[in-house]
Amino acid sequence: MKKIFLIFLTVFIALCAFANDGIQFTNGTWKEILSKAKVENNLVFIDVYTCWCGPCKMMAAETFPQKKVGDVFNANFINYKIDAEKGEGIAIAQKFEVRAFPTYLFVNGDGELVYRVVGYMKAEPFLEEANIAIREKNDPKPFVQWEKEYQNGKRDKSFLLAYMKKRALLKLPSAEIAEEVFPMLTKDELTDKEVISSIVYYDPAVQFVPEGKVFSYVMKNYRHLDSTGLVKYPLGVMETGITNYFRKNIIAGRKEKMLPVAISAMQKVMKADGASQAEITENEKELTYLYYDGTKNKTKLAPAVIDYVDNGLMKLDIAGKQKADAEGYKKFMEPYLNGTKDSLTDPSFAMMNRLQKAEKMVSVSYSLRSVAETVYKNFTDEKLLTTALGWAKQAEEWFPHFSTEAVYAGLLYKTGNKEEAIRMMTKASQDSFLAQAPDTKKLLLENAETMKQGKLPAGLWRVDMPTTVAAK
Repeated sequence: MKKIFLIFLTVFIALCAFANDGIQFTNGTWKEILSKAKVENNLVFIDVYTCWCGPCKMMAAETFPQKKVGDVFNANFINYKIDAEKGEGIAIAQKFEVRAFPTYLFVNGDGELVYRVVGYMKAEPFLEEANIAIREKNDPKPFVQWEKEYQNGKRDKSFLLAYMKKRALLKLPSAEIAEEVFPMLTKDELTDKEVISSIVYYDPAVQFVPEGKVFSYVMKNYRHLDSTGLVKYPLGVMETGITNYFRKNIIAGRKEKMLPVAISAMQKVMKADGASQAEITENEKELTYLYYDGTKNKTKLAPAVIDYVDNGLMKLDIAGKQKADAEGYKKFMEPYLNGTKDSLTDPSFAMMNRLQKAEKMVSVSYSLRSVAETVYKNFTDEKLLTTALGWAKQAEEWFPHFSTEAVYAGLLYKTGNKEEAIRMMTKASQDSFLAQAPDTKKLLLENAETMKQGKLPAGLWRVDMPTTVAAK
């Protein structure tokens, strides 16, 4: 992690030096870019980034500027950049269901997705992905044709397998299609890596039906799938897939009867992966409150958030995590204390020093912050707001962070302590973590001004997620 951070701090110099040789990005509106792509019969390569994304900055400084990369991309694509949290970028990222950064989209002049890639890459693998996109563009049967045939009822096994493979190439979720094709597979096909990898694979957007046919097969055979290399870390793949299905289908579709099914599936995955009973219980209660939050069922949400904190988060081994953090921090500091490293000349020291102090507790702090924020957004009840204020304060003590301070400030304001709320929101805006997030810093400063004017902020710290807040 330290190496990545050092690179992150120094790569910007290279960007200016090599910009002319690398990828040349085109300016213009999305409509203008699509029109240009259609006239020139080229694909649009879209670099979907955010201002806070370290790997995005590394790509922009290390990979995009290289001449061999520029030669391919400038000759074959109209290159376009969008910030997923600004302007037209928000709608474009939502349309193509971007879930991780950086994401690279290859889109034709009709605005149809041709290929998708995710993550930081060096030049060679990045160029391999570009060549796949070029082949896909020239495919006589584009994805939209596959999609139309499926919608028209085509369901034979060979078609479904090919369609799944095509969707996997584009990193599109295929939970229901996988359920259709899976019972048709022979024993030989179940051990065919090409077949399995088009159904069970890791991607930030992958989805699986909880307790479905694919899920049952993987849970029964995860050791074999892992040891033979058919599926890398199948339990992690399942956990990601169920979580995504829960958010995109169960919550979005208000399928409350599926809530216990999702909980049951997650319990099986976590148990197989060695999670403690306290961790399994915490996840159950988290899914419950997230469902009622997502479906705006405030009657059930109120007791669910209390239950999540009291009988979920606070039942975790907090003392054990804090002890592990103390030991880890001591080990981290050893080279600085014995003179092997110099904190004054190490640009990563300040950030790493802060993170190492609470490595195990960061996730717990963030979870407590998030549930406190849920109360801020949804309730005006004085008692519940005061309880959530205590949660935010505890989260801040475990791991000081601008997001937690912003939530704390919002709750202070709603409970009547307006002067302290303004002070805390201002403090949040001064967090050193915001050095590479100017939009978030701006939002926090605007929130402080909003409070000074006697108004309640809507979005506390998430630039791309303004919300309606239950007013006092």
